[in-house]
Parts: sequence; C-alpha cells; structure tokens
Amino acid sequence: MAKTAGERAKVYRERIKKDKVTHEQVKVKASQRSNSIRTKLTGKALENFRANANYRQRKCRLNKRKRLINNKPPSSFQNCRSFGKAMKKVTSALPKCDKKKKAVIQHLAQKYDLVPKPVQQRTCAHISDKIKNAVHKFYLRDDVSYQLPGKRDTIVTKNDDNTQITYQKRILLNNLRESFELFIEENKGIIISCSSFADLRPPFVVAKAALAHRICVCIYHENVNLLLKAIDKFVKGNVCSSLQQFTRTLVCNTVNQECMFLACPLCESNFQEKVIDNVVNGATRIKWRQWVNINGRAEKKEFEGSVDETVELLKSKVKYFLFHVYVKSVQAA
Repeated sequence: MAKTAGERAKVYRERIKKDKVTHEQVKVKASQRSNSIRTKLTGKALENFRANANYRQRKCRLNKRKRLINNKPPSSFQNCRSFGKAMKKVTSALPKCDKKKKAVIQHLAQKYDLVPKPVQQRTCAHISDKIKNAVHKFYLRDDVSYQLPGKRDTIVTKNDDNTQITYQKRILLNNLRESFELFIEENKGIIISCSSFADLRPPFVVAKAALAHRICVCIYHENVNLLLKAIDKFVKGNVCSSLQQFTRTLVCNTVNQECMFLACPLCESNFQEKVIDNVVNGATRIKWRQWVNINGRAEKKEFEGSVDETVELLKSKVKYFLFHVYVKSVQAA
C-alpha cells in the first residue's frame, strides 16, 4: 500500500535528522521561507498568521507539560504491596519515642543524600592578650624558672619586624604539668588548657632536660623532688605527688614566714603526721638519685636504702627547702 504524504514527510524528516549538517541547512531554509512569507502578509492575513502561531505555541507547551506530568520516575518496587511491606518493616524497627524516631530518619536522609548534610564549623577559643601576658610573666618568675649566668647560655629570637633580640636562657624548676597546675591555682579566674600554656612558653625558657651538666640548677628543689618521686607510692594519699602538693601539706600558709621557717606551732608536726605516719612497707629497699657536686661538676648519683631511710633523708632537707621556697617567692613578688 502506498504511503500518504504525511507518512512520506515523516520518513523524510527522520532521515534528515540523522545528518546534523543537512538538518541545520534545512532548518535555515525553512526559517528563511517562513520569514519571507510573513513579510509579504498584510492586514487580515497577518493577524490570522499570528493567531495561528500563538495557538501552536500554546498547544506545544501544553503537550510538553502533560508529558512531564505523566512521566513518573520508575519505582524501585514492582507493586504497592511490596512497598507497603518494606514500609511496615522499617516503621516497626524505628524507636517509639518521637524525638529518637525523628533523629534516626533525619540521619538516614542525610546518609543517602536525600537532604543536605549540615556543615559543622569548628569553634576556636581565642586567647586574649591579657592571658598571654600573664602566662609570659609567670614563666619569667624566679620561683618558676632559673636564669643561667654563662655568656654562652643565650638564645637569639626574631620579632615580628625581623629584628633579632638576645635573651639569657632560663631553666624551668618544675616540669610543664606542675608549672601549669601552679599557674591555674594562682589564677583561678583564667581558663586555659595545658597545651596552650605550653605553647605560650617563651623560647628562651627551656625544660630541665636541656640543661648542661656543667650547671647545677636549684639543688633544694631538685633533690627534694627526686626523693618525692622515689617514695610517692609508699606514702598514703597524694602528699608526695608533686613539690607544690608537698609544700602545701607541710605548712598552713605558703606565704607566711613563720610557717615556712617551721616556727608555726600549728604545722610544725605536719611532716610526722602527714608523711612518716602514712608510710607503708618502710623496710622495702628502693633506689633514688641525688645531685652531688664532684670536683666542681654537678652529677646525678644513685643511692640505695630502705623507705624509712629515704624518708629520714627527706626530713633533713625540709627545713632548707621551705626556707628556699619562701625566699624565692618573696624575691619574685
């Protein structure tokens, strides 16, 4: 059976569309032909042409809208029954509490990219200049760090404007943790972490590990600290946990001269009550170290004895230790 004119035209258009170059040429010729026809129209014929063109545009938009509405996205389920079963399983597994149920559903929606995930911005606590200055002054106190006297004991640092400044080295008398606890105790209104406190340490204030063997730092602090570390686990409580705790345990007030010179009747027997009476396993043999001066050179020497002997040695050093701590605190004030 012969094809109609419409069918032949349809086949022609499909064949032309396969060749993009020819298709573009045909479109240009059709546009020129339509424009030439429209320019020749006048009066009533031009109005009818425009009305027909508007009608075709409306009809084209309407058909396009119907196609978009009718073309529903393909479902993952074959029928409504399988979808209902899946919904029932999920609903029964959800928590009964509405808040928890909402939290679970929201998390699943974010996990499978149904809703955008919230962007969490990290908050960084800013350390004020006032706190920085307080920490800097604390490190430079004579009861916190000791200034080395040698000409070679210097450190050169650069300022923001690249100018060099030479500083004399200072050695911390305690470790960073003990210094941080002392700073927090004296400045209870300041909130700062131990890591930030360590980062604010001036570059010319170094730890005891960097100390040269030819220099002896405060022997009163260091030797007492070494004895406390040796007997800490043999004394009940936390009396010997640190130098600060040991000092606070021995006296009523660390800024009172009578207490620090062991002339106070209220705390003169604290060492007996807080340390000696709380010793356990006093006969146990232990080892401890002490700084001694051998031929003008400071060396750390190892000793061995019982816990009771170590406690007696510590007792003999308490008087000079408290005197030294008080003098240092007065000089730093």
